[in-house]
Amino acid sequence: MNENKPSMFRTVFGMMISPGPTLKTAVSGLPLVFSLLVSALAFLLFFAQTGLDLYKTGQQGLGFVLMAAGAGAVYGITMIPLIWLIIWLVLKLAKCEKGLGWAIRSFCLGYSGTLIYGIIGMIFSLALGWRTSIAFGVTGVLWATGPIIAAIREMTAGKTALGILLSTFAGAVVLFSWSFFSSL
Repeated sequence: MNENKPSMFRTVFGMMISPGPTLKTAVSGLPLVFSLLVSALAFLLFFAQTGLDLYKTGQQGLGFVLMAAGAGAVYGITMIPLIWLIIWLVLKLAKCEKGLGWAIRSFCLGYSGTLIYGIIGMIFSLALGWRTSIAFGVTGVLWATGPIIAAIREMTAGKTALGILLSTFAGAVVLFSWSFFSSL
């Protein structure tokens, strides 16, 4: 492994703590599959927490928990890249020079915080019996806003206002679709 490249583990934490430098140094060298895996696992855990919360309150059965986890993984692999494809197309109008692969890798990695919060939330849910989808799941999704703004800023040569607008759109789509799913 090239010693100048940060490890994948370090990249996940870097996207959560300091997304700007991580975008500049790590994203281009990462395999697309790794980025999709981060997104898939993040949403698998987030949706599984939702399923567990509904199971604990007697609103859903154990089968729903498993279905929720599977739906979360599919959501992370398909819907997150689709949302970012739409945003990337908008950014192309703003003269974005980054390619679609870079955009999808950076946006999927933007959910690194969601993954970390998902892991911690599952620990609290399973070990302590807490209902964690809002405290940890939604917080993890909101934590992704910073990395997403940083990625959009990188793609637009520093246009922060556009980054805030588009990341708000993306966050709203994710939270509204999760809300719809959790009310099924």
